[in-house]
Amino acid sequence: LRLGVEYERFSFGFGDNAALPNRLQSLNAVIGLDTQFSDSLLVRLEAQPGFYGEDFSGGKFNVPVVFGGTYLSSDDLQFVLGVSIDADRKYPVLPGGGIRWHFRPQLTLNAVLPTPRLEYEVTKGVTAYVGANLKETSFRVNDDFGRNHGDRRLDNAILTYTEVRVGAGIDWKLTSWLTANLEGGYQPYRTFDFYRANARYHEDGGAPYGMLALHGAF
Repeated sequence: LRLGVEYERFSFGFGDNAALPNRLQSLNAVIGLDTQFSDSLLVRLEAQPGFYGEDFSGGKFNVPVVFGGTYLSSDDLQFVLGVSIDADRKYPVLPGGGIRWHFRPQLTLNAVLPTPRLEYEVTKGVTAYVGANLKETSFRVNDDFGRNHGDRRLDNAILTYTEVRVGAGIDWKLTSWLTANLEGGYQPYRTFDFYRANARYHEDGGAPYGMLALHGAF
């Protein structure tokens, strides 16, 4: 059984006239169950109930779910398959998966969508990596968002935010349960899709990004 809390925030530099939010954020619980069906088959079910929007006011509650399984071919090779389910997202069900292959003493190919990467173990508690991140998350904007941006269709609208990141970073295991993550790179693609209001915005140019995160697991 895994229990936790997660907070994520996206900050954008759009002008006041753009029909796009300058921030998107989520605050949610993490309720997960990992179980082992056999020596080689592991299954994970995780729910992420919480608030997804510009802020955490009423009407922004959602419960995305992740379900997946891992087949342990050996200590060094595992196969992963899973799905992400979000009823508010433009595509409610998205597949994921791949392989995790520890092919050298300090090198691991963790080629599992949505975050494939190549990892190098610098020391016992520090891992450097290069890779990508494919993210698609749904948010609900405020009741007056459309009125404030000149398009009443967007009041209280559902937004599916999609982005692709390519970068490098370092994971530093501070304690047995807490890990710090520093990452930077380039974001070549992102879209903002108010699909129910039939309004879609595509970012033609890329941009650099930076991320500092803390991960705790109990």
